[in-house]
Formats: sequence, structure tokens, C-alpha cells
Amino acid sequence: MHLVALKTLLAIIETGSLIKAAERLNVTQSTVTARLQSLESSLGQKLVQRNKNGASLTASGLKLKRYAEVILELWRQAEAETALPPDMAAIYHMGCLPDLWPQYGQMLVDLVRQVTPPIALSSWPGSPQDLHGWLNNGVVDIAISTTAFASNDIYTANQIKEQLVLVGDRPDRPVRFDPGYIYVDHGVEFARDHIAEFSDADVARISFGSSIWAKDYMLANGGSCYLPVSLIANEVMTNQIFVIDGAPQFTRQIYLAWRHTEQAAASLADLIQQFLDHIKDTSHDAFNADR
Repeated sequence: MHLVALKTLLAIIETGSLIKAAERLNVTQSTVTARLQSLESSLGQKLVQRNKNGASLTASGLKLKRYAEVILELWRQAEAETALPPDMAAIYHMGCLPDLWPQYGQMLVDLVRQVTPPIALSSWPGSPQDLHGWLNNGVVDIAISTTAFASNDIYTANQIKEQLVLVGDRPDRPVRFDPGYIYVDHGVEFARDHIAEFSDADVARISFGSSIWAKDYMLANGGSCYLPVSLIANEVMTNQIFVIDGAPQFTRQIYLAWRHTEQAAASLADLIQQFLDHIKDTSHDAFNADR
């Protein structure tokens, strides 16, 4: 592995000397020299030029320095994220569509803090394409998205049908031809159904790819848009947002999926089941297990 050699190269750069680099790394100068020569041999390039004043980088060494710093930092992050803490039963990684974080991603994280024995969870935002790739490649163990997952190794643990309603900053907003209408991209199915229902509508001047952004914008500037009921429940109760009477309603599907492998611990299955049970207790939507 060249990680040690890269660390040695950076030590040489930072100290300006092979001798001082050896002292910092607590190894002999011959070891430093051997590591440097091994790295230069692998790349076929001279990286360090020795002179009376110490050591300086060649043009190739300067180029490698940037990559060496990135590689070592990524390795430190990988060690921190994959190393299992001594008091933890397991560590898992979740990918979540940012738009679903307030309703579902945060709920799963909150649940992790309550489970016994304790497990660790890291969470990453990503697009549907990111989540599919990460789950297929084993980068994440769990994914929450608005698009289905298709793979022999991936189980779709639940499917939520979430209601999308037309809301506005005041209750008398028009259902059609509202000059303040904000289009929110809720996925391919919503786009198809929206076009079919509002085929005579003009193109919205303002559009968002995030329900959260659209809600914040509407609260600050007024207007109307389609948002998931679970996202605006509190604002509706406090009369900050109003559901527009007589407007068509749509649904979107939310998928929780996980990668099924022989190495998957029972704690992962337990976590998913607890999450499903919690959703059933706190949501009006039904979860249907499906492979």
C-alpha cells in the first residue's frame, strides 16, 4: 500500500529534509529514502530533488502533492466512518433524498438513538441516481427515495403513498391560473399527472426541485404550490399555510430499501422493522412490504 509512502512524501515536503522527515516519522533516514524511491519507481517519475539546502519538489512531485493530500484525507475519513466504536453493536450508512429528510430521514436517525444494543449511523444526502448507485455498490446500507430500486440484492422494505395537496399563503388562492403558482418537481409520475390535470396551464415562473425550498419561498413571498401533507401539517394547524379547497390531489410513493447480504447483521433488520412500526404509528399512510 502506498499510503505510508505518501505520508512520507508529505513529511519530506513539510520539513524540507529527508533527515527531518525521518525524525518526525520516527524511522531511519534509509527507510525514508526507500519509501521515496519505491513511490518514484511506481510512478516512473522523480518526485524530490535533493540539494545542499535540503529537498525540494520536482514538477511531478508538486502535482502529486495535491493528490496525496486528498487521498490521505479520504483515508482518514474512511477509517473514522468504518471503524466500529467499542461500545457499538454495528455501524450503518443511510442515503436519503434531501426532500425526504424532515419526514423520514430524521425519524430514522432519532430511532437509532433509542435502539438497544446501540448502533451507529451516518447519513448522506443524495439524488435518486446517487442513492441507487450507492446502494448497489454497498456505499450505503439503507436508502430513502422517491424512485423504486430494482436489484436481486436490494429489498424494498416499504412503500409509502404520500398525499400532495395544493396549498397557499392564503385560503382564497385560485386553483387554476394563479400568477403566484410555484411548480415543485415531485418526480416523473407527478409531472405526468400534473400535466394531465392542468393541460391548459401556463409554465410557472418559479419552480423548485425541493419541497422544502418551495415551502420556505412561499412563506416568505406568497403564492401556491403542491406540497406533501406531512411537510406542512404544523403550518396548516397554525394558519401559516392553507389547503386550497376544490384542488385536485396527487400522491407520490416513498421507498425505503436496503441491501441484503449475508453479512447484514440482525440489528439492521431489527432497525428497519422498528422504523416501519414507528411510521405506522405516526402516519396515516400504510406501508406495504414488497420484494
